Amino acid sequence: MSDERGGHRRDLDARERILSTTMRMLGVLGYSRLSIGGIAQEAAVGKATIYRSWANKAALVLDAVRVQLPDVPVADIGDSEEEIVAVAETLAEIYGSPTVRLVLSALVSDAAADPELAQRLREELIDQRKKQSVVVLDRAIDRGTLPPDADVSTVLDMWAGLMLFRSLFYGVSLDEQFVRDLVSATLGSPPRTTTRGERPET
Repeated sequence: MSDERGGHRRDLDARERILSTTMRMLGVLGYSRLSIGGIAQEAAVGKATIYRSWANKAALVLDAVRVQLPDVPVADIGDSEEEIVAVAETLAEIYGSPTVRLVLSALVSDAAADPELAQRLREELIDQRKKQSVVVLDRAIDRGTLPPDADVSTVLDMWAGLMLFRSLFYGVSLDEQFVRDLVSATLGSPPRTTTRGERPET
């Protein structure tokens, strides 16, 4: 039993070392120059060890980036506007992250030819945090902070698109003022569903 526990601990240590090495080398080399062989050498593991857990470089990078990203706060603090600001601040932190900017375009390119990677990218980087965000925006509808026909899915898609566009192409800082202006505009005139009173599926 002790050997089994020891083997499991070594596997976890190797995994953590591989992921941290990937992030460190990603920052130095960029996505295109990163290689499984180079990561294996720096992490002091065999390439086979990496391929047992990750099918390719894109899958490994996706995992390495994913574990670094914060979850969206969903706590009920009794103030929907401030809760929405906290959601928007977290999304701005994610989409404005230099690491996300560095790898997202490359991952999207790889995902175009790899349906499994595309699904993981959507589910693990986008959908998980979108579902968390919907909890907060739905609560704002229940409180009357947002109208009952507010299209929360479109709100979040618009935020993500704007944040990525400004961060990726213009290097604009997604600071607190940007976030509060965005939330204020959303509360003032949110997109609406086509059928009044019905919330969209997310």
